[in-house]
Amino acid sequence: MLALLSAGASRAQPCDSTAACLRLLEAAQRQTRTITADFVQVKHLSLLDEPLVSSGRFVFKWPDRMLLQVERPQPATVVVNGSEVQIPNLPERERQAVAMAPIAAMFTHLGAIFTGSVQGLGEGVEVVAAPDGAAVVVKLVPRQEKWQRWFRALEIRFAGRELVAETIRLEDGFGDRLEITLRNVQRNADVPDALFAR
Repeated sequence: MLALLSAGASRAQPCDSTAACLRLLEAAQRQTRTITADFVQVKHLSLLDEPLVSSGRFVFKWPDRMLLQVERPQPATVVVNGSEVQIPNLPERERQAVAMAPIAAMFTHLGAIFTGSVQGLGEGVEVVAAPDGAAVVVKLVPRQEKWQRWFRALEIRFAGRELVAETIRLEDGFGDRLEITLRNVQRNADVPDALFAR
């Protein structure tokens, strides 16, 4: 069951600028300490005719811990703990490549939006937020060249009375697209620290 927040009153007025939309999100997410959800991920690769579809569980714990657990079709786990990204059973060469990528920083931006801590988002990325019907869409575009090699844009759509994260879209530096749909989202469920110890 979703935790009811006192953001209902602020939803009466739609936002009309990036600053107003970010304030609206901040009010809705201010009390968020954890997020858990099921997800379906669809990856569109330029080299393949059909998209790759996977599903699993997503867990976020304030301030900077995330777990992405792919269950189907092939089990895989990504753990972000602060600035450290861990992918168990990943070959050493690929592990080094991940360590050099700005993945942890990208997840930190996601975490900041999930908890309404949007003040520092403008440092490494351009932030644009706009209404989309009753939803709010936040788009992050990296300013740093090293980030642009990994992703061109990251877009998060918040929907419903409580402005719950609904979809995440990522366009990478190669023109491929990743779309993640979150389902059964719960805020402030009990998430033990041990979940992020790998």
